[in-house]
Amino acid sequence: MTKIARRVFTLTPWPWNALPWVQVPEGLEFTLYYVTPLSFGTEVDATGADEERWARALEAFEAELLDAQADVRWAHGVRTKAGFMADNRAVRLRRYDLVPGRRARSRHAWATCEVRMRTAEATYRPVKQDIEARLAEAAAGDG
Repeated sequence: MTKIARRVFTLTPWPWNALPWVQVPEGLEFTLYYVTPLSFGTEVDATGADEERWARALEAFEAELLDAQADVRWAHGVRTKAGFMADNRAVRLRRYDLVPGRRARSRHAWATCEVRMRTAEATYRPVKQDIEARLAEAAAGDG
């Protein structure tokens, strides 16, 4: 038996909540399923090959989501720097607000980000459907 845990990937709210001129696309939340050895999660029937395939697909999906988010943050002037008493801190460079055409650049950056995330989601979808079908079987077996 394999334990599966669910997590929802959402965008980091900062700095989008502080930039009124940036329009973040709606619906950029994605469901991820982890194979977990911990005590929480739902037990499903799966082979070792299934677990490995699911883990590889999840790793690729999550890496693409994080990379797309990092690129859109970089395009808006967000930089990560070493901080005191913390590993990293994010700072936003104000000069990106002062260059003309900021709204058009922002829309283009978000459009590119959304395409990357939706493409990654489409690639992950068969694995997600397989896991959800097994979760439904496990729920039907319990009930």
